[in-house]
Amino acid sequence: MQHVPAKLFTQTFPSFTKKVGYPKKVPLAFYELQKKYNLVAVPTYDGSFQLTHPKVLYFAKGWNGYKYWMSMTPYPYGNDDYENPSIVVSNDGKNWSAPEGLKNPVSGLPPDVKTGGHYSDPQLVMRGKTMELWYRYNPQKHGSRYPDNGINIYYRKQTQDGIHWSAAQKLLQSRDGYLSLCVLYENGMYRTWYASYGGDLCYTESRDALTWSTPICCKVPLPAGLQCYHQDVIKNGSDYYLLQTAERASNYSFRLFLLKSQDGIHFTMLQPIIPTKDTALWKNISFYRSTVFVKDNKMDFYISIIIRKRKWYMTQMEMPMPKVLPGVQL
Repeated sequence: MQHVPAKLFTQTFPSFTKKVGYPKKVPLAFYELQKKYNLVAVPTYDGSFQLTHPKVLYFAKGWNGYKYWMSMTPYPYGNDDYENPSIVVSNDGKNWSAPEGLKNPVSGLPPDVKTGGHYSDPQLVMRGKTMELWYRYNPQKHGSRYPDNGINIYYRKQTQDGIHWSAAQKLLQSRDGYLSLCVLYENGMYRTWYASYGGDLCYTESRDALTWSTPICCKVPLPAGLQCYHQDVIKNGSDYYLLQTAERASNYSFRLFLLKSQDGIHFTMLQPIIPTKDTALWKNISFYRSTVFVKDNKMDFYISIIIRKRKWYMTQMEMPMPKVLPGVQL
């Protein structure tokens, strides 16, 4: 997609910004849709307020001054030139900003962004008191101005305070997708899940994030015609929860499902996820890579949505901890 100047995204709304404390310039497209879809206002470094692939970590007692830490990428009208991993924070889950002292994007820009290379798929993970940001890189395809989706490289940056980040470290390289890599650090082990280009959810693990076990294909029951594409995985108690974005390859549309597992490999369907009971409102909306966490014995969701004309925003919902529902209608 052609570059669109940020100034074309914005218009000033003094009364609106005064009431809710948004930045001085609010994107017109966001403002017009905010109430209808309960959009969460997350400022992006490009000024568009359009974003995708959120990952939220929640700290009940806070971490370096904030309870909510989110990684995400701006994605204005699907332009991957801006898809560079960024960090925002909040103390109420509604008002977000970059932490004071941090300049986004944390990843910087790909060296070949002008010729097709791009970053994507950020993921936050805690290893003790250290926060890590993992993200994906597809370099320029030789002889073209497009990314080479056959080369998937993951990098990692680390921080003790959320402001000062280490240099990027290359962790792995693969030709088998590694879409939307999810990472949990447990008992000295990085446990990871990713979607393959064939639509499978795969699991692999490593102690040093450099040498990896042979991938295992997970059991993820999805409705006919859908396959795994992007996902978030969390652990609560002894249970693993999978928030699965499922792709219908025939028309590149997406649905969202919540599943549960005791071993992280064999999952049981819990339910489809739709932000409100007004199903008609979401009929023509695609749900993209979203995130979930547990707070006060409830499940909190930040749901990435694609609205007409490729507008990428995020809405929010919560629900009680679910139970397995035999025979759930999908």
